[in-house]
Amino acid sequence: MTLKLVIGNKNYSSWSMRPWLALRANNIAFEEAFIPLYTGDADKQRILSFSRAGKVPALIDGDVTVWDSLAILEYLAERFPERNCGPRIAPIGPCAVDLSRNAFGLHGAAQ
Repeated sequence: MTLKLVIGNKNYSSWSMRPWLALRANNIAFEEAFIPLYTGDADKQRILSFSRAGKVPALIDGDVTVWDSLAILEYLAERFPERNCGPRIAPIGPCAVDLSRNAFGLHGAAQ
């Protein structure tokens, strides 16, 4: 299944660029969905259609949606360990991962 990365403007959204660059640099196939930022309610609704958090970037991998750029990088490192996408930034184990994400405000875990 192809990943989908929902991003804002590449010129003005450095948060969108983090996972975009990680995916490109590691030759991970993905579909890009661009949504203009700060243009009105219609675009906000488009973002909400991809992510309940209403924020970009958002990575969609099947039934999993991750919306925080650092959480996306962590997810990629765990999902593609052979690509060396980066260090794992959370402790091992689901409880430890959840606790550390909450402590650092990385609430973009799977919805």
